[in-house]
Amino acid sequence: MPKKDGKEAYEAISCIRPGVKALFMSGYSEDIIHKRGILQDGLNFIAKPVAPNTLLKKIREALDQKPE
Repeated sequence: MPKKDGKEAYEAISCIRPGVKALFMSGYSEDIIHKRGILQDGLNFIAKPVAPNTLLKKIREALDQKPE
């Protein structure tokens, strides 16, 4: 995505389809992500590297979340 980062893409998609579910992934730790204000609270995030079972569990949690 040469002109958008993941958060910007999510925001654009959310305008088209409110309530869409997403899981953000980064090599940065969750602390750094929140300190820099990259993601807001309430969004699903997982840090790399991640074990396959952990990733599957996090995806399931994101899909099972009730819309706010």
